[in-house]
Amino acid sequence: MRHLKIIAALFIGLMGLLAFLNNLFNIMSAQSFVAAVISAPEQPYYKIIGPVFSAGWQGWLGLGVIMAGELTAGVLGFVGAAKLFGARSAVSTEFQNAKMLAIAGGAIGMFVWYGFFIVLGEAYFNMWQTEIGLGSVNGAFRYGTVCAVLMFFISMRDD
Repeated sequence: MRHLKIIAALFIGLMGLLAFLNNLFNIMSAQSFVAAVISAPEQPYYKIIGPVFSAGWQGWLGLGVIMAGELTAGVLGFVGAAKLFGARSAVSTEFQNAKMLAIAGGAIGMFVWYGFFIVLGEAYFNMWQTEIGLGSVNGAFRYGTVCAVLMFFISMRDD
């Protein structure tokens, strides 16, 4: 079971790193998408109930926060996997203590994809009203759920 938890932590790391790299290699598209969402240029059904953000730097800031969260989840997943690998033959309490970074990586991934995309993007900025926004929300739900399930699997006690 310990080896499966190490693999789960590696998957968290890989998911975070790949999401970060995809945004990095498509930085202009990623920024324009974030800027379009937070400026809310057209909302056909529900209007946004609070402020929107239309300055270009605000789109960059939003993307930067998202990418920082993705990278952090990825790094913590990989470092957590390395710690778990180092403790794979240790007693139960030591292996349990080695889980913290992997769990933190999963939690951060869950908060990035649930918090930023679903809570802020979908609930506040009404991303669900546009086809491209709904696609992002669906992807974020999958990624956040994978991080949550892997995080809970890793956190289960081995004894």
